[in-house]
Amino acid sequence: MKKLLSIFIAIIPFVVNAQDSSVVTKNFSFTDGIYLSFEEFQTNMPSFLMEDIHMQSFTNPQTFLTQVDSMYHLETKRMVDPEEIWAICKDGIPFIKLPENEIYRQLPTFAALKLRGKICYYTYPDYRIKIVPIKAYNPLTGYPFLEGEVERDEKIVVEKILHFETGEVVDFNVENLLKWIQEDRHLVETIERTPREEVKEKLFRLLLIYVDRHETRIKQINN
Repeated sequence: MKKLLSIFIAIIPFVVNAQDSSVVTKNFSFTDGIYLSFEEFQTNMPSFLMEDIHMQSFTNPQTFLTQVDSMYHLETKRMVDPEEIWAICKDGIPFIKLPENEIYRQLPTFAALKLRGKICYYTYPDYRIKIVPIKAYNPLTGYPFLEGEVERDEKIVVEKILHFETGEVVDFNVENLLKWIQEDRHLVETIERTPREEVKEKLFRLLLIYVDRHETRIKQINN
């Protein structure tokens, strides 16, 4: 049973449709530009093309986070408010705007979609408050005479998944992944029969399997 998940991952075929340009593969290249809504992202039709925008920004090569200071439309000289943007796309890679209450940055911050497909994946570093127990010891006896708790900031990596067909965003964990892959009964049953710790170690590999086996497409606009 311990090797069940490893065997499943090793033998499962990865099917990637490279013929149809509307299929959102894991390395799909989106149109560079400014997306003001999730619906624009679904249709791969940004409100502004990147070539028409002057943007002052910085992308951290370690965290794949982009912070935007300002931007304006080159022809009209009209400023584009970063707060109104849903995503920006550079070199084919979408960067999703993070809610202000989820990351503490002075400027609007965007996280790169490291995996594209029916379920998209992104990460970002953050600090969360952690309760740490403390004890004060008597130097003569060596026994604690005072106990309490303090709050400390702990640096973590937040993992998120975005459903391309609904726009829903949730934490990337075993429970949420299972909710989103119910149509793949073979994969679901394999996860449910495998020890939870083993599943957690291979969770991203499992996501890759699902994305490769269940394609999604750029949404077409009906005229």
